[in-house]
Amino acid sequence: MLDRPAIDTALTAIQQQIDLGLWESAESACRQLLGLAPQEAPAWFRLGVIQLHTARAREAEASLRQAIAFDPRYAGSWNNLSVALREQGQAAAAEAASRQALALDSANASHWLNLGNALYSQGRWEEAARAYRQSLALHENDAGAWSNLGAAEQRRGRLAAAQEAYERSLALAPGYLGAQINLAYLLTERGQPQGAVQLLEQVLRQNPDLTAAWVARGNALKLLGELEQAEGAYRQAIQLSPRHISARYSLALLLLLRWSLPEAAALAKEVLTDDPKCAEAWTLLGAVQQAEAQSEEALLARRRSVEIEPNADRHSMLLLGMQYAAGVTAQELLQAHQAWDRAYAQPLDAAQPPPIFPNHENQPLRIGFVSTDFGFHPIGFLALRAIECLRELDCTVLCYNDRLAEDAYTRRFRAAAHEWRQVAGFSHEELAELIRRDEVDVLFDLIGHVGKRLMVFARRPAPLQVTWLGYVGTTGLAAMDYVLADRHHIRSGEEAYYVERVLRMPRGYTCYGPPVDAPAVGPLPALAKGRVTLGCFNNPAKFSPRILGAWAEILRSVPGSDLLLRYGGLQQPSLQERLRGRFVERGIEPERILFEGWSPHREMLGGYSRVDLALDTQPYSGGLTTCEALWMGVPVVTFPGQTFAGRHSVSYLTTAGYGECIAADAADYVRLAVDWSSRLDELVGLRAQMRQRVGASPLCNGPAFARDLLAVLSSAWKSRMSG
Repeated sequence: MLDRPAIDTALTAIQQQIDLGLWESAESACRQLLGLAPQEAPAWFRLGVIQLHTARAREAEASLRQAIAFDPRYAGSWNNLSVALREQGQAAAAEAASRQALALDSANASHWLNLGNALYSQGRWEEAARAYRQSLALHENDAGAWSNLGAAEQRRGRLAAAQEAYERSLALAPGYLGAQINLAYLLTERGQPQGAVQLLEQVLRQNPDLTAAWVARGNALKLLGELEQAEGAYRQAIQLSPRHISARYSLALLLLLRWSLPEAAALAKEVLTDDPKCAEAWTLLGAVQQAEAQSEEALLARRRSVEIEPNADRHSMLLLGMQYAAGVTAQELLQAHQAWDRAYAQPLDAAQPPPIFPNHENQPLRIGFVSTDFGFHPIGFLALRAIECLRELDCTVLCYNDRLAEDAYTRRFRAAAHEWRQVAGFSHEELAELIRRDEVDVLFDLIGHVGKRLMVFARRPAPLQVTWLGYVGTTGLAAMDYVLADRHHIRSGEEAYYVERVLRMPRGYTCYGPPVDAPAVGPLPALAKGRVTLGCFNNPAKFSPRILGAWAEILRSVPGSDLLLRYGGLQQPSLQERLRGRFVERGIEPERILFEGWSPHREMLGGYSRVDLALDTQPYSGGLTTCEALWMGVPVVTFPGQTFAGRHSVSYLTTAGYGECIAADAADYVRLAVDWSSRLDELVGLRAQMRQRVGASPLCNGPAFARDLLAVLSSAWKSRMSG
């Protein structure tokens, strides 16, 4: 039995070994002491510290609990127990241990730091930030605490505060890798990828084997549009750490963008094998499956992601997936979107009433547009002409550009705006505040659940908020006042399926601006080929079992006909085999199904020279694709779907003056397509004059559309001012 002086001498020697990092000898001495004094709490505490530093969190937990059993009043044991629990994924228990440490000693910066870490692990970013600030109030020169505070602020969307925290961390410890990597991620998120690349070049010169730096470099390069270099960075990260989840996830996401679907799916599944609860990987797998015409499987994957870790962005992807799924009703869409609103947006809406601008009464409207897609994108073809023509009317146009890449269409958008705001990298809060300062009267959402800016609209930065074009149907957002539509997209009596009030345009839902470099319309290919080629250039995500069955029936009824499917990803043999198999099951010879993958836009339009008649999709119909087919002289056969997403082609064909291509239902769709396939002389005539007729129709009449738009907005504004 040792006396107190001997125990104290042994404890001092053990601590000296710990301070020198002599873990093995320190542990041996601890165990020797505990063999002689098994109730010595400080020895159990030191053993726990040693086990933590040698990556044995479970053993450390047991030792620290022994220390607490013998001396529950020592705050250090509770503090280190918090670390051991958090490292085992027990964040809630870690929080409880940290709070016990603080109850015993609230003036210790380390206790506040570990409470912040436990809260951060639970996704409680605001509480974590407060804990980190408490820690820094006691020890302001802790570079690690500043870096952790930056991470919490970044997750809260307070990007400026996050950057300030990272910079404070690096001022204290210039080579601190954690802060450097975090700052690189932040610079990319704030729309400064070039700064991130420069920072990471410095990091990688000193640390070429740092996996996290290669992943961060890939992210920055991807945002710069350097996709090949980004892919190389991700592959380097995986070479260094083959099981690194973020590296594999990031590469899979990039491969999806580059239409390398099989490898993207394989990587997503690898990640999920290693971590079945990786919500982001489930979302990614859903995106790949949707691109591979597996909408039902995609919906299940996205549901799983939300079940595991609900957040607004992942839940939005689930809502988007529902638009492609067969059998989903307008009522089900409404309820699902309202659930999203209740979960994420309504607290913000309640906290921020819409602004009032009494000095704007009887003044020209200030109309703002928020989009990530002011460029070569469907928004560029379907909204640009309207905005250009709106500029010439009695109103002020403001564009909030949430993208970095710039092209000729971006420059046209900027020229069309009276006021152009570059907002890539702004937090939702920062963007909402900018819009308020700009005193926008009517604010347009051009992204919906496809993007990540509905939380700006949830903050009510404008008196009137309208969703248009970027999404299909209701956003579910109580803070969204109107949805812009026409009598085809939202038929009379269907208003109850929309949270928003319906603003109906009198002559059409949008205004198509054809590309100036479109190739000339060619002759009807059936004349030279001797048989009819049907075509669909829509996203394979829209290839529902119902529509595939209808196409097979059409092919059976039109002897010798082919079906040309063209879209990104369709060059993949595995996807071709799967789709051909679905036709073979329905009695169609596989060689009659033709595939072409991604190509530059002008070349894609030229592909219509091989198509006699285009077939629309359901439950999500063609939008821009239908306009492009018409511009290339190819009629599109469609029928109205049961939801907003299924009515695009009906609207565009009616507005362009081709109602004879609209069937009453699915059975009539088959009949109509077969009928048109037998009327080659009429198809020749239609093809010859279609571009001229479409160009002269309301579908392409920008000035008229802009006048109609301003009229309906002015009417809504007057109702708002009088109400």
